[in-house]
Formats: sequence, structure tokens, C-alpha cells
Amino acid sequence: MKLLTKTTLYFVTASLLVFFVGGIGLYKIMQNLVEHEVDADLYSRIHYLFDNIQQLDSLENVAFIATEPIDIERVSKPSPTTFRLRDTILYNRNIKAYMPYRQLSTTVKSGKNFYRIRIYKSLITSNYLIEKIALIITFMLILFLILAYVLNRHIFGKVWADFFDTLHIMQEFRLDNPRKESFHPSEIIEFNQLNEELTRMTDKIIQDYEAVKEFTGNLSHEVQTPLSVIKNKTELLFQESLNKKQYMLAGSIYSATNRLSGIIRSLGLIARIDKNQFINKTAIDVKTLILAHTENFESLMSSRNIGLETHFDGEPRVVMDKDLADILISNLIKNAVRHNIENGFIRVVLSQNELVIENSGDDPQVPTGELFEQFSRASDKGFMGIGLAIVKKIVEHYNMHIRYEYHEGIHKIKIRF
Repeated sequence: MKLLTKTTLYFVTASLLVFFVGGIGLYKIMQNLVEHEVDADLYSRIHYLFDNIQQLDSLENVAFIATEPIDIERVSKPSPTTFRLRDTILYNRNIKAYMPYRQLSTTVKSGKNFYRIRIYKSLITSNYLIEKIALIITFMLILFLILAYVLNRHIFGKVWADFFDTLHIMQEFRLDNPRKESFHPSEIIEFNQLNEELTRMTDKIIQDYEAVKEFTGNLSHEVQTPLSVIKNKTELLFQESLNKKQYMLAGSIYSATNRLSGIIRSLGLIARIDKNQFINKTAIDVKTLILAHTENFESLMSSRNIGLETHFDGEPRVVMDKDLADILISNLIKNAVRHNIENGFIRVVLSQNELVIENSGDDPQVPTGELFEQFSRASDKGFMGIGLAIVKKIVEHYNMHIRYEYHEGIHKIKIRF
């Protein structure tokens, strides 16, 4: 939900609650005021009637004095002189319908007789007034909602325009092509403070990122020379007369040197991908590339008795750098072979939009998402790897999607082109 929408929703909800409670309160107040006014008019009329009765000493002309309906009923037994108010309805002969009235009844003595008098006051005007007030409140509520919508779409949008400009700039910020961002000045102090903090943060990020890339590039370049010297010296040692222990030590040095050299090359490759140095693109035949690399690993799979299944339901051609495509498929096949088990299997399924590689293997004992991290370690094997990190970097570089799953001894990697 957008910021403006959420703030407007809170504002409108609170306003609706206030309007609802206030409307009910105003309705009750107006109802009580109208009722009080009607009752006051009835009491005024009844006192006026008493004054006329005292002057006339008769009830014969009372009906002609009253302007509203009046009932006079003779009673045989007098009752306490009290006033009783209540709502009722009377039939109106003019409009031929029952209409609401307010009734005031009391008992009065005229001569030697007692009479019960009921006088009435029409509530039609009062109800009409209350209905009009309710209609006005409803109209004001609708007008308020329209005004809130207009404010949200136009006025508030202009107030928050500087914030959205800043947000758009940050959305366009990319580390693969970093550049110093320039934020627009704002009349709002808080937005200017936000822009200043973001400027300092992006400058620091770019500085640190460039330092890391420079370090990685220098490391890849400078370390290769001493590593080559170590490898050459180790190879010379193999030509000497060594005992078994010395031979094993020299072999261990040679193996570690090769591994370190591979890691350095991989880090350099990641740095080059981050710098967007692979700009050449061509349509890669994925099927041909898979067949070439599975053939390269055929002898290794045979030595470990690993079965290979391939299913080609399509022959997609993916536009990317040729070298990166080769590295991508090579690392995926190498990962499936290296982390397999004796008498295991590898299954490759290629469709027009997806590549799926399944292989048997032990539980990595870590979340599969962590295996894409550089130098991830599987607790049960104790190995560190960077091959899948390179795979993910290449996949993300070309806006593809990758997912790693493990279930009941089966590793599965899916790549959607």
C-alpha cells in the first residue's frame, strides 16, 4: 500500500468515525431540542386553555379556540391533576393518512363536572427538520470524502513530490554502474535532511564498492605470479628423489596452490562481471553446450559409477556472453559431479524456458540459499566453494532466475531463462 493511500485511509477512517459519532450526537440533540420545543408549546397552549376556561366557565367554545386537534372527554371520577406527554398518531382526513403527533393530556374541572382534555401538536414539521439536518450531514460527509480524494490525488501529491523524486533516484541506483546521485532541493526540511543522509550513504557505498573491486582485481593479478612460482617449484620437486612423506607433502602443496589459484581466478571473474566487462552477446545453443560439458566429465562420472540422464524438450538459444555461458554450464555440471555419491545419478532436463539439473548427494546441512554465497561451507563435508556463487552472479547479470532445492537425497537446481 502506498504512503499517501495509507495516510489518507487513516485520515478518512478517523473522520468517518468522528462524523458518525458527531452525526448521531447532533441528531439526538436536535431531537431533544425539537421535542422540548413541542412540549413547551403544548404546555403553553394548555395554560392558555385553562385561562379561557376560567373566563368562560364553560367548555362549549373550547374546540373553536384551539388551532390544533383537541379531545374533550367527560369523566365521572376525577383523577389527580397531572400532565402526561406521549407520542401518538392521528388520522388526517385531508391527506387521508395517519400522521405523527405529540399529545399532552390532563384533567380539568368545569362547573361541577370533570373533563379529560387531550391536546395535540403535529410532529410533521419537526420530523421534516430533523430529516433535513440528517440529509445535510450526509451531504457534508460525501463532500468531505470527495475533498479527501482530491487532496490525496493533487495537493498531497505535490507536497510529497520531492520524496517520490528521491525514491525514484534510489530505485535507479545500481552498484554495477555506480554514479554519484544528485537529489533535488526541497522546501521541506525533513526531505532535505533525508537527501543529505542518502547522499552521504551512497557516496560511502560507492567508495567501499570501488575499494573492494580494486582490491579483488589487484589480488587476482598480483597473487597469480607467486602462485605460479610455487606451482613450478613444486613440479620441480616431483622430479627429485623424494621419499613417500616428502612426496605427499609436495602433492598437498601443489593441490592447495591449484585450489587457491582457482579461487583467485573466480574472484577476478566475479569482479569483472560486477564491472560489466562482458559486453559481447550472442545466441548460445544451450543444448550443444550441455552435451559438450557432460562429455568432458564422462570419464570422471564413469570412475564413480554415476549415471547420466538427459532429456531435451526444447532447444533454447539464450543471448549472453559466450565465455559466461560456458562457465555457467561447466560449473553446474561440475557441481553435480563433485558433490554426488558413488553409484549416484545426474539428470539434466532442458525445456524452452527452463534448465533443471538433479543429482543424488548427501544433505548439505545448511539452507540451500546459503550455498550460493561465496565460500559457503557444507558442515558434513567441510568443503568451501565459489562455483555456485559465480553461477548466481551470471544468472542475475542476465536477469534470469535460479532456485536450489534439496529433498530426500536429491539436489535440484532450476534456472529459468
